[in-house]
Amino acid sequence: MPEKENTTGSGTEQKAKANGAKAIIAIIIAIAALSFVFSNVAPATLRFLFLEFTMPAWGWFLAVLAAGVVIGSLFPWFRPRKRG
Repeated sequence: MPEKENTTGSGTEQKAKANGAKAIIAIIIAIAALSFVFSNVAPATLRFLFLEFTMPAWGWFLAVLAAGVVIGSLFPWFRPRKRG
């Protein structure tokens, strides 16, 4: 009789490949976002109510990107729920 292959590790391997693909996509998006941020170096003014702030445009983009990361980590609405 031919022996059957051990398939217990196949699920783990698929998860590792999926995580690797997600990491690659995240790195590509991060590189694109940072290249956009650092290609905008002209000064920009932000007016909010009666306040006015002036700093390079890349600083504003970087601040918005950082705020998005913080909000995304605080409110994980789109993450799959763990089954317990």
